[in-house]
Parts: sequence; C-alpha cells; structure tokens
Amino acid sequence: MGKADNIKRAKRLKDAKRKREQDALIAAGLGPASKALQQRNASIGIETRLNTSKMKYSELLKEFVHPIVSETDDISIVIAKYTFGVHAWNAAILREKSEEVYQLAKKDISLTMPHAPQIEQLFDEMVKRKQEEFSEFKKLIADFEIKKIRGLDYDLTVATMPLKDL
Repeated sequence: MGKADNIKRAKRLKDAKRKREQDALIAAGLGPASKALQQRNASIGIETRLNTSKMKYSELLKEFVHPIVSETDDISIVIAKYTFGVHAWNAAILREKSEEVYQLAKKDISLTMPHAPQIEQLFDEMVKRKQEEFSEFKKLIADFEIKKIRGLDYDLTVATMPLKDL
C-alpha cells in the first residue's frame, strides 16, 4: 500500500468511528440534537424524560414523513416537510377530540401555503395515513429538531406530550 492508500484508509476508519460514536449517542438519546432540546426545555422549566420504550417517536416521524421527503431535498426543505408532517400528525390526534380543532388546523395549513392549492389534499392524505397506519400512537409531537450530520444524513430528535397535558 502506498501513502495515498494509507491516507484514504485512515480517513475511512476515522469516518466509520465517528459514525459508530454518533449512532451510539443517538441510540442512547444523547445525540447533539437531543442535548440541545433538553437544554432548551430546561431553560423554560420543562422536564425532559428520555423515551426508554422500544419505539422511538423520531423513528415513527421519519417513517410517517418519508413519502414526501426526497433524497434531493436540502436540509431547509426537509425541515419544512417535517413541520408539515408534525402538523398533520397532531391534527389527526386532535381530530379524535374535536372536528372543529381539526378544521382550524387544516385552514391554518392552507393559509400558510396559499400558492399550493393541492396542500389541503396532501394534508388530508397525511391525516388519513396517520389514522390508518399509526393510530395506536396517541402522543402529540410538541417539538422536533433536525441537525445535519453529513451528506444527506441528519439527526432527528422528537419531543412528545400526552394529549391529556393540553
């Protein structure tokens, strides 16, 4: 092996180690986005409890929003699409309590994006998908944070709250 090959190999090993460390932090709920979310909540007096169950809401949200996210989207577009997905997720949960609240949420979406006439249809499809595929998950998504790690990869942290806390 030449010097150039050794440099490339060292870089690959360093990247692999960084990814393993990052994955371990994320799995433990201690990734950079998680820490920032905990600090932000602590500054306003909200207690943060880490999810120790097998199903993480960050994974659920990724799966829920996946159909509208493209590999060519930059991080700002990904954040906008996740914001839309969170809005649809919460509206689907609130719809069970009040149809009026759901209609207000739907109206808010159409007012924030008046240049996209099909947005209400997409919103209805997302709500329907939430009710059909994710109906057993009843927590509202209070906040989320996306941090770009490298390339197309990003770290997603989700904060939830039970509906009864409203």
